[in-house]
Amino acid sequence: MNELDDGLFDELCLITKTLLKHGSDNEDLEKHLLQKTDDPILISKVIKEAKKEHYARLRKEGLAKIAIGAGLIFIGFCITCFNFHTNRSIEFAMYGFTSAGLLFIFWGLFKMIG
Repeated sequence: MNELDDGLFDELCLITKTLLKHGSDNEDLEKHLLQKTDDPILISKVIKEAKKEHYARLRKEGLAKIAIGAGLIFIGFCITCFNFHTNRSIEFAMYGFTSAGLLFIFWGLFKMIG
């Protein structure tokens, strides 16, 4: 690709990424990109590349949320074990941290699935 094509590719990628953040589907993406260029090969490359980057970002966010959830569950487990052996109440640690951890895990899975 030459210098002009690189600039057009970058501009189309930026438009596509913005539309993906707003939840546009393939038809909307193609409609917006057809206003800038009529090259179907370039449009398919741009959509493929932008979707790959978009889903990689969502996977990264999802994995971070899953890690936070797993950490909360582990902390809840440790506090529950400590409180059980000292004859203190275990309800908050067992149910509170576990529920919060599960919410984070499901939120992370939701982000990863898309």
